[in-house]
Amino acid sequence: MENLKVRLDAMVEDGWLISQVHPTLDLTIYNYSQKTQYASYWVEETLMARGLVLNSAGDIVARPFGKFFNASEVPDQIPNLAFEVFEKMDGSLGIFFWYYKDDILYPVFASRGSFTSDQAVKGWEMLQKLPYRDLAYGHTHMFEIIYPENRIVVDYGAKEELVLLGINRTESCREIPFRDIEESLGQSFNLVKVYNIKENWDHLVTLNEPNKEGFVIRFSNSFRVKVKFEEYVRLHRIITNVSTTDIWESLMTGESLDEVLERVPDEFFDWVRETQAELLASFNLIKETALNQYQLVCIMVPTDGLSEREYGKAFAERVAKNGLKHLLFGLKNGKSIDTEIWKMIKPKWSKPFKKETTNI
Repeated sequence: MENLKVRLDAMVEDGWLISQVHPTLDLTIYNYSQKTQYASYWVEETLMARGLVLNSAGDIVARPFGKFFNASEVPDQIPNLAFEVFEKMDGSLGIFFWYYKDDILYPVFASRGSFTSDQAVKGWEMLQKLPYRDLAYGHTHMFEIIYPENRIVVDYGAKEELVLLGINRTESCREIPFRDIEESLGQSFNLVKVYNIKENWDHLVTLNEPNKEGFVIRFSNSFRVKVKFEEYVRLHRIITNVSTTDIWESLMTGESLDEVLERVPDEFFDWVRETQAELLASFNLIKETALNQYQLVCIMVPTDGLSEREYGKAFAERVAKNGLKHLLFGLKNGKSIDTEIWKMIKPKWSKPFKKETTNI
């Protein structure tokens, strides 16, 4: 059979996967792409590529959990299996493993698709404060990375922590039973909450707890599904649909921000207002500067005795090296400069809270 790495790299070329090479080690991490999600192109390679790490020889070095599906997508035969229920945390996936090369054991921490993302860097920083040397070689350890700057929807306050979600034996992809993880690492690491639900899980889809994401159900064959609270999905959708450029566009066109605020829950009002205030401050500063400089140029270039053409030439020479000359010409010609200023300060697109990859 064709080498797995060759197949994965071909799928990267076709846009089904994305990959990143480690900056110093012989490692490549693979993650399924947005194209795959939109097309629901779920085959063996895309299902397993959720932070999968290989070396150049094609050996699997880290094998985290595969693709999670929503509860509504559970195959018919799955609900008959035994299951466990875990809390669905609202952070970023962190992946830790040891890489052995040339008689040296290297600790490696990655997020779902990157060795160098903000989440990966922060996760490794937090893990070094824990007894990470107790984490076994030959295993892939999955964590939830939680810290304020990485907030998505759930408000964890000022909390910074890694929550251990599970451990896979890398070579076989067999999971370590969670009760064994509790016994061996429960005193040293924060573990994901396990619910004592054994008989039936159907009712979970009807629950709706505030400030929580939902549940993860793990069946005895390791198939996992996620159940997200309706309120979480609603808030996440709102955040997804409101960005800095939405606010900028409302201000530029003179539209009220009421529509934007109607799409944002109360807890995000401060972000909207701060973004509005920053944009307005930038706009007012540039406009005031342009008006002051225009007045100064008018003083320096008197109109007495000059034809309109001569005045235009003198004006152009005076403002030639001015960074706002296009605004000054607009003022000279009696035009509004507001739209030009808004175009100058169009912000970089961003959301209230950042995340490397969307997990809805």
